[in-house]
Amino acid sequence: MPIVLTLTGHLNPPERLARDEVRDWLSRAAVWFEGVGDVVLDARVVRDGEDRPVLLVLLHPAAPAAEVRLGAGGKVRVTAVTTPAGPGYHIHLCGLLRRLAAEFHFAWPLDDCTDPTNYFQSRDRERCEQAFLRWLADACAAGATSPGLPPNHGYSHPGEVLTPLGPRTRAWRDQVAAAPARGREFFPWWAPDLDPAFYRDRALVRLWCDFPWRPPLSEEEGELADQIANDLASAFKLDPGAELPWAEWLELLTAIRGDEDGYCVTPDDAGLSIELWKHLGPLPAPAKERIGYRRYAVRVQLDGGWSVEVPGELLRERNDDRTWTAWDGTRTVWFQALRFTKKDGAQPTAAETAEVGRKSLPEGEPLPPLDRDGLRGEAVFGVVEEDGRRLWRLSGVTGAPGELAVCNVYVGSETDRDWAVHTWLSLRHA
Repeated sequence: MPIVLTLTGHLNPPERLARDEVRDWLSRAAVWFEGVGDVVLDARVVRDGEDRPVLLVLLHPAAPAAEVRLGAGGKVRVTAVTTPAGPGYHIHLCGLLRRLAAEFHFAWPLDDCTDPTNYFQSRDRERCEQAFLRWLADACAAGATSPGLPPNHGYSHPGEVLTPLGPRTRAWRDQVAAAPARGREFFPWWAPDLDPAFYRDRALVRLWCDFPWRPPLSEEEGELADQIANDLASAFKLDPGAELPWAEWLELLTAIRGDEDGYCVTPDDAGLSIELWKHLGPLPAPAKERIGYRRYAVRVQLDGGWSVEVPGELLRERNDDRTWTAWDGTRTVWFQALRFTKKDGAQPTAAETAEVGRKSLPEGEPLPPLDRDGLRGEAVFGVVEEDGRRLWRLSGVTGAPGELAVCNVYVGSETDRDWAVHTWLSLRHA
């Protein structure tokens, strides 16, 4: 089970708060979080699944954003999963939330707070650290193959045990299970201070788990690249003798220089590049041996129980029309899931749903049909014109009981046909 910090406070307003007043308070709290320094990566008010406003505060990419909610009666509730980021995150967040309460004139009664480490009540750092080490040791003892990563991360990196700071061996996992103190370096935020290790490891988590190793294709990717570059620069400035990922830092700067759409704001620093080359050495490791799970294919979870394997460097987006796309400059994968029932309410078979989809296929060269793992599918391949460009498109439909996946794969060259077919055939249904 993750370590979850839960705090409850009360504003005591003179009367019940209207929804716009709740949102206004959360927005002011978001501005406050954004102003505390570069420890906060993002703070924004969004709508949850029940259309209620919630403030999401992200401090570290290894942990989900902390949730801040405000009820109409003035109850403030914070929920934060602090594993696997580490005890440093847990301790720093506790201090930040105490400052929030002081700034907005309310308190966190200890009776209404839940902290499995007991740090919020006792401020006992050693006890907090031991709680995190026990959490990791329990995960290792249970045979976890990707401790600290989301259950559906989809990374296909060949490492034996994948962690937010890179792959480890099964022998390492067994050692941590037997001696929890060996797991300290697993956590990317061990000490609560914003020291060189904090900035280095926060950058390393994003290089391992998030960075696509190409120029950004969106504002969000540009912000990601800038934040990683800033963290590496901060670590270097605080400790010029620290060991940093020199080759990957150079790749990051090369990607930022290749940003033709202005998504990044990091300046081009030739002097910094020269300094990085000095640290790099004469024989940098091949790309596949460098940091980055997204150098490999990623299996992405889609709607309706479907999943598909795509290259890690593709930008993935869910669209407002309940479709999903993954793309770069030359390739695009488009997906939509549809559900079917018969007139009598019965569930159609995979072959029946595939037959419904087959009728919608455009003209093109028929490809060998899909018949595997209870799925049935057909696809065609041919030339199309999109926005004045000549492209090749695989149009495929894949049926599962009661479900149909529509998957179109666009490529800029006919030579990418085998890749398009492989992508369509990689569809799976839970």
